[in-house]
Amino acid sequence: MKKVIISLLALLALAAHVQGKEALAVLVVGVDSWLYGDVLAHIVGEELNRGNTYAVVTREKFVQNQLKAFRRATEVDLCDVVTWAAAHNLSRVCLVEGKKGSNASFSFKSNAQQSYSAQLINVAGRSMSCSADFVFAHAGAPKEMTPVEMNKVAWEVVGRLQSNSCKASHHIKCPFEPEMVFVEGGSYMMGGTSPVTLSDFRIGKYEVTQGEWLAVMGSFPGTTPSGNFRGDDLPMIYVCYTDITGPNGFLAQLNAKAGITDASKKYRLPTDAEWEYAARGGASSKGYTYSGSNTLWHVAWYSGNSGEHVHAVGTRKTQTADGTSAPVDGANELGIHDMSGNVWELCQDWYRPSLPSGTNPTGPPSGDSDYRVLRGGSYYINENLCRVAGRNYNTTYSRDAHYGFRVVLP
Repeated sequence: MKKVIISLLALLALAAHVQGKEALAVLVVGVDSWLYGDVLAHIVGEELNRGNTYAVVTREKFVQNQLKAFRRATEVDLCDVVTWAAAHNLSRVCLVEGKKGSNASFSFKSNAQQSYSAQLINVAGRSMSCSADFVFAHAGAPKEMTPVEMNKVAWEVVGRLQSNSCKASHHIKCPFEPEMVFVEGGSYMMGGTSPVTLSDFRIGKYEVTQGEWLAVMGSFPGTTPSGNFRGDDLPMIYVCYTDITGPNGFLAQLNAKAGITDASKKYRLPTDAEWEYAARGGASSKGYTYSGSNTLWHVAWYSGNSGEHVHAVGTRKTQTADGTSAPVDGANELGIHDMSGNVWELCQDWYRPSLPSGTNPTGPPSGDSDYRVLRGGSYYINENLCRVAGRNYNTTYSRDAHYGFRVVLP
């Protein structure tokens, strides 16, 4: 088994946090020499912090059992890394990995090409602000790397991470978290009549499933689904607004498990305006009547094809209604599934017939009676209410086989 070395720049992280300074850890994974990993981590740390007077850089080696906690098979578990980093009050983590493939090896004594990846992680936002992949060719016959070559690799890591061509990456997802899709902000006419401008956000690619609910909560809140309504890949149903948003509800538990403490970064329900914008396809919208098509049959489980029960999320793949061959994957322009049909989706807004407007609207401070906005239609609904502009409502405490939800990350 490949020897794993991780060098960490983190011993004084807590002190740095208390003093308001920024703390950085550099993790070097997959090398066959502790010396190489230590030197590489040290140089990368110093270079990344050049000119940053608020950075504290220190070094510490992990014992073997801690290394194993960061790995699943041969891959580093980024969820574990950011959870550990947050617990140690780190602001950033630079992860450098040596990759061993069919035409490359990562060795301290080698003349082969060495494949690397480097990621710069924002701990508080649990996101990779930059990632890069590259190859370094060890010169000459097999021999130990010289200090000059070690420096070249380290400077290459730093240069890639600081270059304009470095890829901005995604939210770091833990195994129990829903898969998210990035939605670029923009302006649109909500309901075709109300001007709204939204900032960037991420939204669930699928409705939250029963399996995801159980992974976070451990049990169902009320009625246990059964028969055609029970399955880990089926949308969560028999769930009300307070089950989701209450102090011990799904969102609170999900954010706690994910280690997200910044209120502005937490998982939440989508606003009414965010939901419709994402359903329309955001900045990539083609103006469809339903989410992803002008033909509901192609993208939704509804009264015309559902068999009167829910279906596994993301499974609406079909032919045209007349039976001619025309496969459609069921997603909308952004790759989001089931925003028309399957189950009604709760939004965070109080319901009123009038539509919100302005920049990042969150709806009225109170609603008509105790109603919250529902969107998207469901497996038992006809075409009209499955439109992207269609709206419905129900009370805060209602649980039903027709109601589910998806989540948003700011």
